[in-house]
Amino acid sequence: MKFEDFLVPSLGKGGVISPLKQSQREDSPVYQFVDDSERILYDVTLENFNRCLKTGETPVSFEKSGPRENLFFEPAKTKVGIVTCGGLCPGLNNVIRSLVNELYYRYGISRVLGIKYGYEGLISKYNHPVIELTAPMVRDIHLTGGTFLGSSRGNQDVG
Repeated sequence: MKFEDFLVPSLGKGGVISPLKQSQREDSPVYQFVDDSERILYDVTLENFNRCLKTGETPVSFEKSGPRENLFFEPAKTKVGIVTCGGLCPGLNNVIRSLVNELYYRYGISRVLGIKYGYEGLISKYNHPVIELTAPMVRDIHLTGGTFLGSSRGNQDVG
């Protein structure tokens, strides 16, 4: 593994000011925006730190997630899809609920689609319905286990 293996191509400089920045008021949270240059170390051991320091090698790291001050897409014109895939893990319904609420209430995105049954929901031959997710629809899903959208395992034919 090397640093370059973990670089994500950029679309360029975002030209849309984040609604999170525009909505900052005294009674709303102050967002700590993340710069594209911020990274999280993959190997945080002292041994790796000393090796990189000695060799001058850039340590392997991930792009830091979090809200950006400038976006690439106009939220009002954006449609988002949520898919849960692989095996079940605790809190998936909390994640779905949080995503829908954040996208709707904070970013102003009105079209959030739920893809049923993981990657299988993206394969036309299965004809799984796509669900329009709304804040009222997901209000209480965090109270149940599993995933509201369903999941599937196994390879899917990407063609």
